[in-house]
Amino acid sequence: MAACGVTHALALAGLVGLADLDAPGGLLVVLGCLAGLALPPVSTSMRVEWGKLVVGGDHTAAYSLVYLTQELSILAGPLILAGVIAAASASVALVTVAAVAGAGTVAFAVSIGSPSAHGSAAATPGGLVLRIRALQLVLAVAVLVGGVIGALEVAAPTLATAHGAPAAAGLLIASLSVGGILGAGIYGSRAWKARPPARLSLLLVLLTTALALMIPSDGLFVVGALLVVAGIALNPALTTFSLLIDAHVSAQTAGEAFGWLSTAIAGGTGAASAIAAAVAQHQHDARLAFTVAAIAGAAATGVALLASSALDRTSRSTPA
Repeated sequence: MAACGVTHALALAGLVGLADLDAPGGLLVVLGCLAGLALPPVSTSMRVEWGKLVVGGDHTAAYSLVYLTQELSILAGPLILAGVIAAASASVALVTVAAVAGAGTVAFAVSIGSPSAHGSAAATPGGLVLRIRALQLVLAVAVLVGGVIGALEVAAPTLATAHGAPAAAGLLIASLSVGGILGAGIYGSRAWKARPPARLSLLLVLLTTALALMIPSDGLFVVGALLVVAGIALNPALTTFSLLIDAHVSAQTAGEAFGWLSTAIAGGTGAASAIAAAVAQHQHDARLAFTVAAIAGAAATGVALLASSALDRTSRSTPA
């Protein structure tokens, strides 16, 4: 973790330095790839650590806190960047954010300590965790939910640009984050009687409904309000993925399973961003991008409903 934090920060700082020296574009791409490869897996590690610290019982509050932290970071990061840009320059801003990320990662690494602090777990061959049927189902839904995020990241700026207010795109994305913060607070503050598979299905129904209402909506305020509702459902849905993994994957393979979860969400996000951009760019019509998001949400809901009974009855770490 510490090595990733330092490498990530240095790669971003190097990117700025070489750009200021008019270095070849290929070299900048290499540094950008290095920064991405070294992006610290803080979220994944936080979920693993909370799983160790919260022994027994429901981990809803713990995993909600992970996503709440993420949403706060998503809101704070751009604010720091914008503030430093206004006070200095874009180069100084990126170096500042890189330093914050590096320092935060190292501090996090120190706080969780070495594996021996929690007792060492038996080694498990990598990749076998993907044989667990329940994890396969969770990842399938996660890819589609990632698609929702990716399509919204295209739809928001497209809608803002169509209204002649490109800067409003940031406010629309922030609305989704605000909803996520509210959702994490609500979801983690109480005990739920419904089991995680049923909760996931209900949350995805709410998310898909909000997405479907965005398609005919044209006003920035209305779409912003619907994005808040979507965020309220989206964040608890992501938390529920972690709960399902926690229920079906052993402690020894939790890190790998949570890593695959992050990969699935990111993969869906990237794919849907490309699809939404392709269908919306020619007509500059945000409704097409919102339609992609709604289709992804509906597909995620359908898969979750079909998988609900299987996720309920599948025992921990049962191979497919």
